[in-house]
Amino acid sequence: MTYRMTQQIDCMRNGLKTNMIDQKAQDYFYKNVWQSNIHLFKHSGENLIKEINKTKPKFVIDAGCALNFFKGKIPNLVGYDPVFKEADIVCGHFDAPFKPECADVILALGSINWGDHDDIANMLIKVKSWLKPGGRLYMRGAPGGYKSDKGLQWFQWGMKQIHEFARLMDFDVEWCELEYNLTGPNGGTLPERLWPHRYVWLYRRKLIK
Repeated sequence: MTYRMTQQIDCMRNGLKTNMIDQKAQDYFYKNVWQSNIHLFKHSGENLIKEINKTKPKFVIDAGCALNFFKGKIPNLVGYDPVFKEADIVCGHFDAPFKPECADVILALGSINWGDHDDIANMLIKVKSWLKPGGRLYMRGAPGGYKSDKGLQWFQWGMKQIHEFARLMDFDVEWCELEYNLTGPNGGTLPERLWPHRYVWLYRRKLIK
């Protein structure tokens, strides 16, 4: 058994823990903190819509779609979210009813952002199972430092972690950019010196040889 297979099996055994993290995130962060200001996002907003639409995907999944901003802007998109009624399907990562290798594009813009290494791997394994070989997974992740009093652990995304998970999941990293969030946690505008940053990147699932 390869190292990668062993890691994936260990991560799948961790599913209950990851579901608990997902529950904490939806109960606290999404309902009380998160606000949609996606029109201000340089790499994961309007520009991303243009990039995806150029490729004319047949099926797109928005994982953790929140207010379903991309609905109607990206054709053939289905968004799921554990909280927001604006989602096409209200469910968590592990309850989403998608068939294996059904999607040309998946968006996970801030929805794979909590827990430890194994929790992140567990969620990525699930999302990868829906992605066609050669398909694209757009992700956004924070470099840590956010605090919560509800027991949530923010995963500290960085270039090292982005490339580590690419190797583990057999992805190629097509590009990675820094993006600055111009607003505060409740939608208020922040001074420039306080702009929190996060990474936006594109994984591509390798073709089967």
